[in-house]
Amino acid sequence: MLKKVLSEIDIYTGSIDCPKNFEIDRKTIKNSIIQNYISSNTLSKNSKDLSYRDFKVEFSQPLQWLQDYIRDHFKSVYKRTLIPKIMWGTVLQPNEQSYSRATADPMVLRNAPDYTFIYGVDVSEKSCECVIHYDNNRRVNRTWHIPIKNNHFIIFPSTQKFFITKNTSKQVITLLTITYEYI
Repeated sequence: MLKKVLSEIDIYTGSIDCPKNFEIDRKTIKNSIIQNYISSNTLSKNSKDLSYRDFKVEFSQPLQWLQDYIRDHFKSVYKRTLIPKIMWGTVLQPNEQSYSRATADPMVLRNAPDYTFIYGVDVSEKSCECVIHYDNNRRVNRTWHIPIKNNHFIIFPSTQKFFITKNTSKQVITLLTITYEYI
């Protein structure tokens, strides 16, 4: 009997493991997200658009190092080069959750990103999860739950719908999302 996989939903998780003298300065990334949150500097000014709650992230050296780390490790392990498309920060107050969405527009797949990357910038322990929706042939409407932690990431196909569960902590949590195209 021969088996050939025609399609798969690949999810990658892990932490950013840098040498002790070279850690990603998450505080700088968080400050950029919070500053844009306070000034309502969003990707979209249309309140009906999902990106109305996506906050811009300013360029910084720690952000570049994070992107370099992900790109280099993804290429060395999975032999694919990731090219960033759009990035934003998410801020969730206590008892707040994100919208359910996919970052790829199914009507414009030609220009859609291939992967979505979510990174825990400042997350209280056991405060939220990323829930990814998927279908497994006729077993539809399945979900996969991945806890979000500080300095940990999740990468999954941009065509998958996802959301961040309710922030169960008493502190604000901050996340970074980047969409990628691969070559």
